[in-house]
Amino acid sequence: MSFEFGKTYTRQQISDLAGGGSVHDYLPNKEGRVLSACLSQAYDPRAPKVILVGRGPNVQKEAEMLCAQSVPVPVFFKKIANLWEYAGDFKAERWTDDPDEIAEFEQSSGRANLTRVIFLQQVK
Repeated sequence: MSFEFGKTYTRQQISDLAGGGSVHDYLPNKEGRVLSACLSQAYDPRAPKVILVGRGPNVQKEAEMLCAQSVPVPVFFKKIANLWEYAGDFKAERWTDDPDEIAEFEQSSGRANLTRVIFLQQVK
């Protein structure tokens, strides 16, 4: 079964349909591969085209996995608590950890302590 554009899912449904991964991580993964992206526009105002990566070992590790893989992932937006809308399948087109480029995104988003910006391309 695949996801339907515009339809909402719980995190458990996303995990079940995507093949596993944590229901708490923003980039659920299994065996070194990101399975989906669950994004909040409060943290990533340009999502799904841009993911702003914060600090923390798990957050950064998951972002590195997404950037390294060529397989697209289903992307979801948080609507309300535990209700996520499917926005399509995306893959990392490029990413940057350049401090000057990151500073621009920190300023425009109001977030601080970003470590990476990932630019996504929709594939379906």
